[in-house]
Amino acid sequence: MRDLAAKYFDAVKQRYAEVRPNSLKLHKIACKYLPGGDTRTATFFMPFPNFIERGEGAYMYDADGFKLLDFQNNYTSLIHGHAHPQTVDAVREQIALGSAYTAPFEKQIELARLLTERFPSLDLVRFTNSGTEANMHALRIARAYTGKAKIIKTEGGYHGTTDVFEASVDPNIKKAGTLDQIKVIPESRGVSANALKDVLVTPFNDIERTRKMIEENHREVACIIIEPIMGSAGQITPDLEYLRFLREITSAYNIVLIFDEVVTGRLSTGGAQQYYGVIPDLTTLGKVIGGGTPVGAFGGKREIMEMYDPRQKKMYHSGTFNGNAVTMAAGLATMKAYDEQAVTYVNELGGLFREGAQRIFAGLGLDMRISGAGSIYNILFTNKEVHNYRDVAAAHEELNKILYLDLLTRGVFDAERGMFCMSTAMTAADVEFGLQALEEALRDMLPVIADEAPELVD
Repeated sequence: MRDLAAKYFDAVKQRYAEVRPNSLKLHKIACKYLPGGDTRTATFFMPFPNFIERGEGAYMYDADGFKLLDFQNNYTSLIHGHAHPQTVDAVREQIALGSAYTAPFEKQIELARLLTERFPSLDLVRFTNSGTEANMHALRIARAYTGKAKIIKTEGGYHGTTDVFEASVDPNIKKAGTLDQIKVIPESRGVSANALKDVLVTPFNDIERTRKMIEENHREVACIIIEPIMGSAGQITPDLEYLRFLREITSAYNIVLIFDEVVTGRLSTGGAQQYYGVIPDLTTLGKVIGGGTPVGAFGGKREIMEMYDPRQKKMYHSGTFNGNAVTMAAGLATMKAYDEQAVTYVNELGGLFREGAQRIFAGLGLDMRISGAGSIYNILFTNKEVHNYRDVAAAHEELNKILYLDLLTRGVFDAERGMFCMSTAMTAADVEFGLQALEEALRDMLPVIADEAPELVD
């Protein structure tokens, strides 16, 4: 950051910290027992995170009594906001009957039936405890089905924390090679170099470079996995021609096409595959399908998924809490409530937010972008069109961090990367409150933006 941005950020940090003594106290205690004071890296920010005491509908309440409009919704997983009444009732009823059994039970059937009826690609489905696990098993079954080992993923694509997927998630573009020859860079220390030997990386939305990679490597490639909308990379939307191309070329070369819909499952009742009309071979799910409880799922074509049928004894998939009773109850209640009417409502709120943000940019003389679709959007400090990870990585991401903390001091909780998602618990008035806070924050930041990113200011 330049001096002006750094000074402004320091002032915002001070404004945030000086009125949150309880969160600071809890953070110091937490650091004695948890590395960094938490068990989830994504929740940490400087100077210290605010500790949340409860959530209700579209709002959270922290340890210092601040009421926060929640545009993050546990990174998109709370489609109905906090303490959704039907979900709470379902969990309360189920947990009184037991939280987990070493046996199948009817609610597994009900949630599996609902998902297979909604998502066009799902003939059969299996449950896991996270999106990471779902992607891990989708990869494993793709390799078993094709007899091949390598995978293709997109640069900037996030598919959880399994070693093989911790490749080029958020790389330094100065060290990542050219788009014609992207270097596979481990996301974290401790990631096995051997695991990444089977990973090939291509740019999102790039038909010709992806075609070349597939044609040169198809005899060894088991699958290509993409997020239909790239989430943590900045809600980058796909070109429809690109999705159709992937469907066509993977079919031609016996490569399994996997859609990671852990986030985009909320885009319609049938996810991004229904929204865009392109059907993969396998789909992974998570977040909204668990109603705020730990969950993941993977499924797809019957001929592929039957490899996990224990009667055939081809593959093994277990897990103490796969499809546990509380998750199935919460997920079923949540997804039943997330019908076509609810999808339309939350996507309309998303439209209000997108249009409002664009009006704010124009009114403040800012040439900026907002990416995304449906009920999830990302504010980007760039004046360039966004098609792939490198377009977002070239934006002024440090300004998103300042904006995040600035909004938090104004009662609005988004994600540090600039992501905002809607929930059915929100109203149009809530969205307008969030937009008002956004406008005030950006107006106060104008001198910083002009100094840090003069190309964004008219």
